[in-house]
Amino acid sequence: MRAVQLDLPPGLGPGLRCALALFARTHGLVIGALLLLTGVAALLGFVVAAHGVALLALGLFATVVHELGHITAYRLATSSGEAIVECDGLRAALHRMPLTRRADRAVTAAGPLAPLLLAAAFAPLAAVLPAEAVAAVLVAIAHAASLGLPSADRRAWRQAVQFPVASGGNSPTLLG
Repeated sequence: MRAVQLDLPPGLGPGLRCALALFARTHGLVIGALLLLTGVAALLGFVVAAHGVALLALGLFATVVHELGHITAYRLATSSGEAIVECDGLRAALHRMPLTRRADRAVTAAGPLAPLLLAAAFAPLAAVLPAEAVAAVLVAIAHAASLGLPSADRRAWRQAVQFPVASGGNSPTLLG
């Protein structure tokens, strides 16, 4: 799939609506197909296969939640800063204007922590879908751990720490 880019409009509400529409276009079909396959497998009695396919959908959905975390934090930090969301179906990235060091760190950390917050919010479903609940927590922990692993988020975090914007610092996700 070819990468799709979207200029994020100003404001939290409009920015999230546009981002959700973009993710629906780039990720929705695959996630929907995986969920349909999960349902069919469950109806046919292939419980293990249903859980496995559901976990694939969960992993892809976590990517969307991760990026929505970055977008939400960025729009809370600056409602009108220039930003571009780029998606290719399996990955997504927010390219944005630099902020203060503290705000850059908050925006960078918000992506990896968003799946963890969502997993905590849906913890009550653990009694109904225990395998998916455990997987959601593991996927969320993996996203949070990305701040310590060689990833774009880790590089952005380190750049925000080492090179403040005022001295010309830049990160992999910053425009300009």
